[in-house]
Amino acid sequence: MFRHHMTQFGSCASEVHKTLCYFFAVLNIFLAMDMLADFSSVWFDALDVSGGERFQGVTDAEASKMAMGLIIIGPAIANVCLAVMLIIGVYKRRPTYIRVFRLFILAQVVVICFLAIFSYSIVLEHRGSHTIMLFVLVISIALFGAEAWIAGDYHKLLLEEMLLEETDCPRIA
Repeated sequence: MFRHHMTQFGSCASEVHKTLCYFFAVLNIFLAMDMLADFSSVWFDALDVSGGERFQGVTDAEASKMAMGLIIIGPAIANVCLAVMLIIGVYKRRPTYIRVFRLFILAQVVVICFLAIFSYSIVLEHRGSHTIMLFVLVISIALFGAEAWIAGDYHKLLLEEMLLEETDCPRIA
């Protein structure tokens, strides 16, 4: 949308996309840390019991939450690491870091789309008992889609700016 608004003072679009990349990276970090904090409390409570009694008093709800935690912990940690990579990539103008973040986010969108389809089938079977979870998944798809779009646009803008800088400044051999 803002791709061709280059001036002698730089690109307004580039600054807007840079700010949005920082915003989405920080938002990713906070959301992932919140998920990690939520699931770590269940794990620490279960591991607090010593010896052979470990996991003996765990209820079905806690056990399912622990199993879900195993599925969520890996992507949440990867989300934090790649959000930091996006911040570094934007700050140091490294297109490769931004591209890696974008590919990871697109993979997350695909996984969340599958989760939304699976959740929708659960909602149909149980007559609307999980509609809030389905709503959260749809919001997550929109959030990750916006992140991928903004990161992709900034990646293209950064490559254009770097190409312009190369052609404007002749290299001295």
